[in-house]
Amino acid sequence: MRFRDRAEAGQKLAGVLTPYRSGDVCVLGLTRGGLRVAYEVARGLRAPLDLWVARRLRVPGGRLMLGAVTEGGGLYLDPQAAGQAKLPGETLQRFVHEEVDDVEHQARQLRGGLTPRIRGCTALLVDDGMVTGATMAAALLALKQQGARRRIVAVGVATPRALELIRGRADAVHALTLDPTLREVSEAYDTFPALTQDELRRWLTRAREASPARPEGVAPDVAGGWWF
Repeated sequence: MRFRDRAEAGQKLAGVLTPYRSGDVCVLGLTRGGLRVAYEVARGLRAPLDLWVARRLRVPGGRLMLGAVTEGGGLYLDPQAAGQAKLPGETLQRFVHEEVDDVEHQARQLRGGLTPRIRGCTALLVDDGMVTGATMAAALLALKQQGARRRIVAVGVATPRALELIRGRADAVHALTLDPTLREVSEAYDTFPALTQDELRRWLTRAREASPARPEGVAPDVAGGWWF
């Protein structure tokens, strides 16, 4: 399955995720591209929307991908990549700490307010796609630390490798399509523009102005997740 753009992926996901239309759901878009997908999901579910800032980690001055960090203290380090990097422990710890601080600062700037209330909620974490699953794994850890009642993953496209990484970290996983040959998420989209910080703020503002009424009830348990 290919998508015309992120909006189409979000609309298709919203149709799949209708069982989560309930009062305790908070839709979170992983920055950057995930927010555009999440906007359509939140609109379809009549749920509040916010972002969750994530960043992939590369070896300083190099191309090797180490893992990812997110706001809220989320961290995932690829054990194999960390071994290949051969960074002293203190150097790696300092680097990760600096990246986390920067991500937190970026989140405050983009959101223009406090971190959304996660404790006790069903966090529906949305992205345009997953190749390695590193950013999603880091975000899931952060949401667990923030006290989310349940952590649900929804993406347009994913690789089996990414699903294997996160399946034990999420309460349910929803992927519209699987592609074992996927190297970049953009390969699954006809149009895949980069989103600027101003655009992210505009989508957040637009969602807040819509101010959807929260349906009553609790999101259902979907044991084991749905796999597409």
